[in-house]
Amino acid sequence: MIEGGVESLTADGIFAGWLRDTEATTPTTLQVRHANVQVAEAVARSFRADLLQAGHGHGHYGFAARLRVPLPPGPADFELFLPRHNQAVRLRLAVPALAPASAAPVERLFGQTFAWSVPALRKHPGCLALAAQHAAMGTARFVDVTFRFVLRRYPEAEEATVYRLALDQLRLSPEAFLLELLDGRERRDLGDALASPWDPELPYNAVPPARPARRRKGAKGAKGE
Repeated sequence: MIEGGVESLTADGIFAGWLRDTEATTPTTLQVRHANVQVAEAVARSFRADLLQAGHGHGHYGFAARLRVPLPPGPADFELFLPRHNQAVRLRLAVPALAPASAAPVERLFGQTFAWSVPALRKHPGCLALAAQHAAMGTARFVDVTFRFVLRRYPEAEEATVYRLALDQLRLSPEAFLLELLDGRERRDLGDALASPWDPELPYNAVPPARPARRRKGAKGAKGE
């Protein structure tokens, strides 16, 4: 499934918007098309706090793309096209009077941040689907990779034992474990910057969140209904 759109096209020829492929574990390459012609291309990977707050995954789906061909001003139909899935999101935008003489420098395309912060993740830990990650990895590995992500190190033997027992005995949920590490003094000393979901340093990328099992037709519930 894909979702998103283009929110603006500036006078210096920059499309700004977001696009999310809900099944992707890597950044999504997209094309902006007009009248079946590709007019821009980008990778949707920049962090936007508004997307995270609205529940759109981990929020790293923003993009900026330079318009490659001249277009007349006025309303025009576009589509965001994903070559990966051969799918598109259609939309209409008002094209401004473009000013090629003052076209946006390349730096404009990279002005958005690729990282998120400790405060952002503390507010929305559910975006990491930690219960599914824990189930897929097993407790020992889950403890190791969470320490690596939050504290940039592996746990000491005593720490590993304490947290593994707490998770296995359900005294601590996967999200509560993450929050405990995020709220500690050691993390505060490291600052607020965290690896983005597209960064190889984020160990959760190795195991995509598990999908809930589908119930077979005709199967009875636990109470035999």
